[in-house]
Amino acid sequence: MNKAIIIIFLITSVLVTGTIQTVSAESYQGKVEFASSLEETLGHFWALEQNLDDNNAELALIHATHPIAELYDSMKPVLKASDPSLDVKVQDTLMKLQDKANTKVSRAQAQQAIDDAKDVVAIARSTVVGDELSDETAFKVKLMQVLLETSIAEYGEAVSDGVIGEMAEFQDGSAFVWRSQQIFAEIESDIDHHTVEEIEELYVDLWAAYDARADPSQVEVIANGIIHELGESNESKIEFASSLEETLGHFWALEQNLDDNNAELALIHATHPIAELYDSMKPVLKASDPSLDVKVQDTLMKLQDKANTKVSRAQAQQAIDDAKDVVAIARSTVVGDELSDETAFKVKLMQVLLETSIAEYGEAVSDGVIGEMAEFQDGSAFVWRSQQIFAEIESDIDHHTVEEIEELYVDLWAAYDARADPSQVETLAGGIIHELDEILGEESEEVNLLEYVENIQELLEQTKQEYAKGDIDLALSLTTKAYLDNFEFLEGPLIELDQKELMEEVEIMLREELRTMIKNGEASSKVNAQVDAILEKMDTIATVVPEFGTVAIMILSIAIISVIAITAKSRISLRV
Repeated sequence: MNKAIIIIFLITSVLVTGTIQTVSAESYQGKVEFASSLEETLGHFWALEQNLDDNNAELALIHATHPIAELYDSMKPVLKASDPSLDVKVQDTLMKLQDKANTKVSRAQAQQAIDDAKDVVAIARSTVVGDELSDETAFKVKLMQVLLETSIAEYGEAVSDGVIGEMAEFQDGSAFVWRSQQIFAEIESDIDHHTVEEIEELYVDLWAAYDARADPSQVEVIANGIIHELGESNESKIEFASSLEETLGHFWALEQNLDDNNAELALIHATHPIAELYDSMKPVLKASDPSLDVKVQDTLMKLQDKANTKVSRAQAQQAIDDAKDVVAIARSTVVGDELSDETAFKVKLMQVLLETSIAEYGEAVSDGVIGEMAEFQDGSAFVWRSQQIFAEIESDIDHHTVEEIEELYVDLWAAYDARADPSQVETLAGGIIHELDEILGEESEEVNLLEYVENIQELLEQTKQEYAKGDIDLALSLTTKAYLDNFEFLEGPLIELDQKELMEEVEIMLREELRTMIKNGEASSKVNAQVDAILEKMDTIATVVPEFGTVAIMILSIAIISVIAITAKSRISLRV
């Protein structure tokens, strides 16, 4: 696949999501994309240095030019929004690099120009991404993965039948592998020793494949092996940490039942951690620290004997606190303090807890009656623990999103109190999960935005009917689904279409005003009038949304023309 097709495919992939991330670095994914461009820029600087050392003027010029020709345009809107003066500085520095870093000046003068450009990259990273996020292990893993994925494409363009046909692309691939390895050196102390050894071996094999001009499929397999190891390492830590969080949830439920002197349920929650969760944690604990594995097992095994209604409440609490201490040690040892403190990691834990709570509640409640109290309390405990984690990270999240999530938690607890239908609890918990997806930039991909408009219209019409019948709970559930499962997915595209004011107006009318009216039991005539007003706005949105397709096609067309123009340029094929 040549570069034109790859770029067109990537652009198309972005457009069909219904949102375009190029103008904002507010989301986690937006910052990953911006930082990835910076890392590729650093890769080009490295390739530039290699070619200057080899006195290769043509390839040096290519790598001095690539950052401004290929990467700056994607970064400019974000830079401009963050700091217009920095945008000017970055553009000016990259524009002048080709004149200041070449074989016509001394090597020392060229290096000074490159070092100045590296300084500008560092300032851009600090300003847009932030020093804290830039230092997070999980964030750096994401950057490594993007660099390696891009290197696969570059190598595939460059090598065929053991021959380098496109030297510039071959060097691009090399540079991105090199940069990913530099980042890996920064984080390997945070990754378990076995995984580090496997990744180091894979890098050796990858460089050997480059040296041998191996078939692109071989390079792809090896690079993907590193990507897989990175993902597996992070995923395994999420799974382990999630088990710890569920354990803490059980401790909370145990405390509640001890306070209520409910011996039966207290025993269940004292037993669940060892009976349901420990087996999944044991292999990881044993691999990390066999003595810690024994300590965790022993502490959880004895909890049912030490924390119950047969001993004083203070004695029981001491046993629980001791178990909490062991959980903290296990987290620090296996996951690591740095990763444990990362916002993105905590968001993932929240999502796992909420997803599990949905399943537990679904088992527990039917027709407004709790049939399985232990599972009901499990669901409650996991919601509680997710909310505790949220309190730790809300200062890192934009205010509007925090408000939405807080409101959803209020509604979710109200649904628990009302023994609401499991579908309603699923909608509310799913709404929080969706908001967290947006924080991470992992929004669901949907193409036909008009379907959301139609769904909202249908749900609101049903809302009027059910409210008129007196079924307030169902009316509220329908309204909530209209917002969480549908309108949320229209917000991004409406903003991209310069319809932010309309989006915010409808959001307030639907999320706040209508739902409040239903909760307060307002007259049907008032609720109907509010619904009708929203439906009028949805008619307007229905006429606006199709324009997104036109915008997408226009952007795609321009991109295709630009790519064709770029790829029409003569290719340079020289020695390394």
